[in-house]
Order: sequence, then structure tokens, then C-alpha cells
Amino acid sequence: RDTLKIIPPPLPGEVPEPPRTERVGSLLELAGGRFDNLEDGSCASGDVCALVGLKTVVTGDTILLASDDAGNGNKKGRGKKKGGGTAGADEHIGNVCLAGVASPKPVLTVRVEAESAEQQAKLSDALNLLSVEDPSLCVEETESATLLSGLGELHIEIVLDRLRREFGLEVTTGSPAVAYRETVANTIETNGLVEYDRTIGGTRLQAAVHLMIEPMECPNAAMSDNSSCMILADPIVTIGPEAREYLGVNEEAPEEELAMRSEVAKALISGCVGSLKRGQIGPYSLANVRCHVLNVDAEGGLQGLSAMPGSLRAAAANAISTLLADEASSSCTVLEPTMSVEITLPSEMVGTVLSDLTGRRGTVGDVIMGEDENDGGNQAPGHAKALIRGEVPLIEILGYANGLRSLTGGEGAFTAEYKGHSPCD
Repeated sequence: RDTLKIIPPPLPGEVPEPPRTERVGSLLELAGGRFDNLEDGSCASGDVCALVGLKTVVTGDTILLASDDAGNGNKKGRGKKKGGGTAGADEHIGNVCLAGVASPKPVLTVRVEAESAEQQAKLSDALNLLSVEDPSLCVEETESATLLSGLGELHIEIVLDRLRREFGLEVTTGSPAVAYRETVANTIETNGLVEYDRTIGGTRLQAAVHLMIEPMECPNAAMSDNSSCMILADPIVTIGPEAREYLGVNEEAPEEELAMRSEVAKALISGCVGSLKRGQIGPYSLANVRCHVLNVDAEGGLQGLSAMPGSLRAAAANAISTLLADEASSSCTVLEPTMSVEITLPSEMVGTVLSDLTGRRGTVGDVIMGEDENDGGNQAPGHAKALIRGEVPLIEILGYANGLRSLTGGEGAFTAEYKGHSPCD
């Protein structure tokens, strides 16, 4: 039984978790439906294998042999001492990990309920296992409901089917809810320092913040030029040189490092991040925006802020909410998830389906007309197939399979894939 070192991927702005160790029982070779034991305990590059006995490994973790921990060939990793000349370098090499798996954010949420309290406990365990396998599946459990979020209607249906087949759980689901977001269309800025001065519970909170919010283009959005879709990205908070000088922090250090080293900077960043989770048009968090703190001030100076960091947190949140409220009508917009669809159907029904897509606020990209499936053209018409490609808001194609079957007499089929969020009309 070899020992493995498990290194979780680092999270931005948080202290990296220490590596943990696990013992693996055996190594299995996967070949179709068979599981063969690898006697030599080795798997070549390109082969598929399974490790037996892992209990805490999740998707995104980096797995290393503990025997390579010191980087010197010592099988058990012994001999690595704190006072050694190369121990620091070897330890750094031993803790190198991959960046992890970036999964898209969920766009559809449904409420699921089990038939009984006993089944509810089994449902929670089953969903936890499925979410470990699939990082794009999000499970949120409250005292009154269990919310299941995924990448679309088909994704949720597959999870519900697995609950029935693999775990024997029959669940009821509520109406799906689409994940909307908000963003800003242009750069907006507060009119100088926005002061926050309140007394709560006998404690005075006073600070002032000057900031601006600008739209942020996602660099990995591989979209066509004529598409308005964008890949969602969490808001980014940056602190300008003038604000850094006032707070007495490093002028070149990244914000993640500042949040770990300075309580005042951490309060400022957390106040901005928390306020950006509440939009002004609806109860939707903001996405694809950059909040740049230009300047801060307080009557008590840096010493007063250090004694009461909550005042700067409240001032930052107040400045953002005030700015968004003033600019909501002219600069803020709602983003809705958009799906890329491909529809196959008989050629003579293209017009009917196109008209239906237009009524669902869809945009048509390509229409490819196929030829009749006969040899000499003597066969009766009506056997040619067509392909329609386009983009449709997710809210408009919930339950679209039934509608398409009705329009095409059961001969139409479609596939849908999440493409991004686009401005809501």
C-alpha cells in the first residue's frame, strides 16, 4: 500500500490548504466493463486506471507519490530535515500542484425533495457524491429546501436519472429558475469621496471611499464577432496607488496578498465584493465588472481604520450601492444565459420552426438544407433533412423538446449547449 500526497488547488485570496496523505489499496486497469488488477502497480502514460481506497480526493486535486516528496528518490520521503541545505527547495518542488479544473457557473436551478425524511438524508449523501464527481453541479441545502444547480435542463435531467438508477431515489422537482446576472455597460464613477457616517450600537463608523466600476471583457470568451454572448467572470476589486499609500500597504503587491497581510485592505476588498453581489435592477449579483478603488479617507486616519476595519467595509459597500442606484437606469443591464442550439428536422418544416425560434427571441445563424435521400430523384419529396444553428435564451427553451415534437410531428430533434450570458432584451 503506497502513500499518496493530495494537494488541493489554491483558491484566490485564501491561504493554501496544507497537503494531506492517503493510502491506496491497489491499482486497477479499466478496459470496457472489466477491472483488472495491475500486479506491478504501474500505469503507462495514456492508459486509464483507477486507484482504490481514496476517501477525500475530489476533482481538481493533484495526486503525487509521497515517495517523491523530498525529490531525492527516498521511498518514504524520510531524511528531509528543516536544517538541511536543500530541504526548502525540495519541499517547494514536492508541493507543486496543478491549477485545478475551472468549471462553468450554473445557469439553471431546481428545487428537489425526497419522498420521506429518511430518503432526504440519502438524497443529501447522493448529491454530495455527485457534486464531487462533477464540479459544475452545485448543491445548496437549507432548512426548508435542497437546491440543485447545473448547466442546463439536460444536465439536471441526467442527475435526476442517476439518482433513480444508481441510488434508488425518487425525487420531486419544482419549477426551474434561471441564473440571471447584472453588469455595467460603461464606466461609472462616484462624484469624489462618498462618506459613510453612522452610529450603530454606540459605535461610530466613519470613512469615505472614491471608486469607479468598469465593464470587464473576459479574455477566454471565444465567441464570434457578431455574438453578444460573454463568459461570466466574478467581479475583480483593485486598489489604486493613492488608496494604497493612504492604507500604508505595498504599492505593487496583488490584492490577494494585501487581503492576507492587512486587515484594513481585507475589509475594503470584502466590502466591495459583498456589495457587488447585490444588483440594483433585480436580486442578481454583478459579473464581468472591475471595481477600482481610487482613494479612501477617514477622520481618524489609518489608525482609526485599523481600530475599526468595519467602518471601511461599510463605506465601500455604501459607495458601490449608491453609485449603482444612481446609474442603474443608464448603465446597468441584466444578463441572461444563452444556449447554442442545433435543430435537425424535415426540410419542409424549416419555416415553421424558424418562426417559432423568432418568437422565442432566438437568433438564427445557419440553415443547411439537405438533399433528398434517394438515388435518382424519383422518390417522393419530404425525406430531406435540414439543420438549423442559432442562439436562444435558456428561459425560452425550457421544455422545448415537447414543443419541437409537436411542430415537426415527432421528426425533429435538437441539442443545446451553454454558450454564455447575453444582455436581456
